[in-house]
Amino acid sequence: MDKVFNGSLLTLARQVRRKGQAELVSMLDGYITQGTLSKLEHGRIQPQPELVEKLADALRVRPGFFFRSAYVREPMVSYHRKRAKLAVKDQDAVHGLAEIFRLNLKSLLESVELDPTLPALPSVDPDEYGRDVEEIARMLRQRWQVPKGPVADLTKLAEGAGIIIISFDFGSELIDGFCQHSCDGLPPLVFINSNQPKDRYRFSLAHEIGHLICHQTPHREQEIEANRFASEFLMPTREIKNDFDSHSLTKFMDLKLYWGTSMQSIMYKAWQIGSLSDRMYKYYAIEMSKRGFRKREPVEATHLVERPAVLRSIIKAHISDLDYSIEDIAEMFGLLVEDVASLYPVPQSKPMLRLVS
Repeated sequence: MDKVFNGSLLTLARQVRRKGQAELVSMLDGYITQGTLSKLEHGRIQPQPELVEKLADALRVRPGFFFRSAYVREPMVSYHRKRAKLAVKDQDAVHGLAEIFRLNLKSLLESVELDPTLPALPSVDPDEYGRDVEEIARMLRQRWQVPKGPVADLTKLAEGAGIIIISFDFGSELIDGFCQHSCDGLPPLVFINSNQPKDRYRFSLAHEIGHLICHQTPHREQEIEANRFASEFLMPTREIKNDFDSHSLTKFMDLKLYWGTSMQSIMYKAWQIGSLSDRMYKYYAIEMSKRGFRKREPVEATHLVERPAVLRSIIKAHISDLDYSIEDIAEMFGLLVEDVASLYPVPQSKPMLRLVS
């Protein structure tokens, strides 16, 4: 049976390349009309081989990319104010690339199994905890047997629990990360903007873990709750409260290096638990802005590792154990070799999960 051209993947490729329908038609020198392109994307007609080649050349993918039997997920519902400011074309590009990672991962996991070393994330209804997401964060620390004090490597913990973390440059500072719940035979996925400091990366990851645990169904307070979850998971109140016996920007710098979280998140934590008054919290926020610390903090937590390893290890398993070449992988994905090499560098680190090929 002949393979069917998947119009949703044509839309996906166009969005990743940040091309509108009119732009793509122009790139094809009028070979088709925008009406025809729209019908192709909605699956109302099937293209001839010559047109498939032209579309692939224009969008820099292989013709086989369009013939994968796959569906494209809708973007996650978000109530994040910053994300609302992001241009639609940029949102589509970030979501589109995440979907390509997801589709490729599904192909990869047909030959490789993952064996988590930690208990999987539970699914919790915050209503059962009176919306006390801090208690849920403490529960997860116990479930994963996290020692007292700072979390040494949140990425290692999350990957050990079966979460796959995919880090790439979103091309915008308006989105730090987003997640997809376990579905369609895939584990939970967290997509993280690689273009952010490690302390902010850690908070973003903890924020998304909060969503995965608490927000199976979108909730209007979900962003605030995920922030509260992340704050408590990374900086447990009963442990950090004694660090707030005095306050100064220098003290917040020291605490940043110890807890591996940003000065701003530490200030907020102090205010949240009542160790910092409204007046002093406002004062320090103004001082941070005056000194340009809100955009770039004066100290970097360079000791933090936080390097996703599982996806790279899956690729490495295909190359080392299953005798795939980069060309073979590119053919499987329907991508060009240079894109595969850019998106999937072969890691040197050991995997956080045991791989079974």
